[in-house]
Amino acid sequence: MASESTRPHMPDLVIHKILLFLPTKSAVRLSFLSKQWEGVWCSAPILDFDEGGDENGNNNLSQHRRFVENILSRYLKFIVEEEKEKQGLQKVKLHMTRYLTGDASIVTKLLSSSFERGVKELDISLRVSETQWDHGGNDIENYNNLSTMQLIKAKSAAPMKNYYYFSRNALANAKSLTTLNFGYVRITNISSKEYSTSTCLLPSLKSMSLKTVHFDSETLLYLMHECPSIEYLSINSCCLGDDLKVSSSSLKSLQVEHCDCFAIRVDNAVNLESLAIISDIGPPQLPNFESIILKDCSNLKRMNICAPQLKLFSLDGCLDVKGTVDAPLLQSFTFKGYLSSKFSVKAPNLAWSRIVLFDNWGREAAATFNSRPWNHFTTLSNFLKEFGSSRSLDLYVTHIKALMFPKDFRETLSSPIFPSLENFYFSVKNPFKKRNKELSDSLNWMAPDAQVIEHRPWRMRQGPF
Repeated sequence: MASESTRPHMPDLVIHKILLFLPTKSAVRLSFLSKQWEGVWCSAPILDFDEGGDENGNNNLSQHRRFVENILSRYLKFIVEEEKEKQGLQKVKLHMTRYLTGDASIVTKLLSSSFERGVKELDISLRVSETQWDHGGNDIENYNNLSTMQLIKAKSAAPMKNYYYFSRNALANAKSLTTLNFGYVRITNISSKEYSTSTCLLPSLKSMSLKTVHFDSETLLYLMHECPSIEYLSINSCCLGDDLKVSSSSLKSLQVEHCDCFAIRVDNAVNLESLAIISDIGPPQLPNFESIILKDCSNLKRMNICAPQLKLFSLDGCLDVKGTVDAPLLQSFTFKGYLSSKFSVKAPNLAWSRIVLFDNWGREAAATFNSRPWNHFTTLSNFLKEFGSSRSLDLYVTHIKALMFPKDFRETLSSPIFPSLENFYFSVKNPFKKRNKELSDSLNWMAPDAQVIEHRPWRMRQGPF
């Protein structure tokens, strides 16, 4: 083998360009060839520390130690010795397949160094091998003898003991982050008594993806408060406790999939455009997403709800949303919005629906009612048919003639709008003072088997749930 002095010397810029096109592991191996190459990879703007191994974390422990000592420790040592912290850092990826509690200090140092270099994208996944889980002698598959909260704790506590903890201090210097991906970590309460937009933890964050993350009570709500610019949020297979609460005026896209959570509430997400909530069919003692409430999401355009255990759904304040609601156990559905919204409802066990339509039909009624059918009748009938499985309905409209389907229009439809409806309550702002036969005929056609068809004063009657 040629000696060090006989190896051809390459300009540092050329070496740096070569290493930019190599995975971090390959760059580390090349650094052993020459002292000139040593440490050059540490100053690269993108660092990919991927341990590899199978997804269950059962790779050899000696391999894990070599990964920590030969790559992570080597990087940190060079950064400290050569004072490279001030060089810009675009992205850091750290994926471990057999994270141990003894690795916490080096992870913390890596994070601190990355924040000092102004990292913009951070991807951290610290998977703990199932062989390292501490079940405490409990069989977490034995659901029958556990309460709901015991199930949640048993399901999540086994790997939690070895999870890496993120606290407020760990993110104190993450001001430069624009993208954050967390996997297999735990986030503790990060609330601050002296919160302000000038002191928030993640002022530049635009995108956050969370997978198999354990949150302490309401921690995610507090974390969102620390992200005033966030636009994209994905939550997958996370333990959220009792409730998931999201309130963000900047958020544009929200995805929640396969999480442990009883209820979801999204408030004041005025710029939210896309929403997807997906859950699995779990054991009866461990309900997921029993309640979903969306309020003041006026800009919502796309929605996909697939929740086999959902019982209550409320969509309040939407102008033009398109999507689906697939919930076989759904009992209560509330919609407040406009007919420009269009979605498919798959809820065969729907017990009660409340529909509040804010469309202003008064001008159209005055101009066209006596001359030709309104343009809205087809749209209204198609919209209401999605709630055809309801047994009880509260329907609110702004004008009484909005419910007066003309006879020639009714004859074009082969079946009524509400074939199974038992109780039909309707409210309008300008009801007839006397009984109107045309209105009665229209209501009876809409729900021919209803035992009760009754006008209620214009107020938001509370539902049975």
